[in-house]
Amino acid sequence: MRYLLLFLLFFSSLFANNTRTFTDISGKTINLPEHITRIYGSAPPITFMLYVIDDAPLIGVNFPQTNKDNSDGEKFLSKHFMSLPVLGGWHGNNTPNLEAIIAVKPDVIVTWDTPLLNEKTSKDLARINIPALKVNIDDSRNYPEVFRYLGKVMHKEERANQLANMAQNYLDELKNFVATVPEQERTKVYYAEGDFGLQTECDVSFHSEPLTLAGGNLVHKCIQNSVIGLQEVSFEQVLIYAPDVIIVQNPAFYKTIFTDKKWTMLKAVQTKRVYLVPKSPFNWTDRPPSFMRIIGAHWIASKLYPTRYPFKIQEKVRAFYQLFFGVALSDEDLKTYFDL
Repeated sequence: MRYLLLFLLFFSSLFANNTRTFTDISGKTINLPEHITRIYGSAPPITFMLYVIDDAPLIGVNFPQTNKDNSDGEKFLSKHFMSLPVLGGWHGNNTPNLEAIIAVKPDVIVTWDTPLLNEKTSKDLARINIPALKVNIDDSRNYPEVFRYLGKVMHKEERANQLANMAQNYLDELKNFVATVPEQERTKVYYAEGDFGLQTECDVSFHSEPLTLAGGNLVHKCIQNSVIGLQEVSFEQVLIYAPDVIIVQNPAFYKTIFTDKKWTMLKAVQTKRVYLVPKSPFNWTDRPPSFMRIIGAHWIASKLYPTRYPFKIQEKVRAFYQLFFGVALSDEDLKTYFDL
């Protein structure tokens, strides 16, 4: 009997050593394999985070890697990532292909904790028997902590800590800079989205967060009521807002704004303080709202406060891309891919 107990204890210890326990932001505890070899992100912001920590375990993406809001992946991203199948995800008005996710057998699903998605995500996850962890990235200031957490999950602590440290440093620099700009001197900024520039985001939306992190005074004040955002406005509203700067998402709209008779009535257009958001390899501000917001917020600050911004934005971008994507940007790259 004694030997039998020792035998059982030995094997139970082996089993315990092959699993690890994690608690997510909601307080849920799950057991995961010691080594994660197959991982799925429930939405693009999560998938992009997993990619820069370690793309090897990724088994799918949420939408095609090349699209209107994210570009030049063939230059900046790995061949493995560019060849991954599209499994969908819980983001915007989209839902994943649950059968396809089950078929590729992820060890864990990492989900986006946001009030506008949680109910739908939870209902779908209850239908499949796959461990899931929830992380919150609505607030960019959470990124350093989430990088470190996912680094532990993926056994990539050193890499994740490097990313977290740069993210924290960039966020701290921006916070300290913005604190030097008095509230009454904050630049009025309009975030132009859609084919005609007449969709935008609320000033307190996670979609517009990079603009507020950069010290911008967003002119459209409202409360976000859907995960997709894209609040409709009229040109007359924009005219009344009289923004000093316009940040544009749509390249086609950007090409016409300087010659459109209506838009040229605006001071921001007249002074050519209209800027197109960079999208290589992922969108710098939104669509999706990923960790790229960290460098995007610096870029916006350099546009809102060109004489006050205390850093060389080109150097910030070079360092960011070297660490996050392993890409050494040339001067030509900075001209070709980014409005710096």
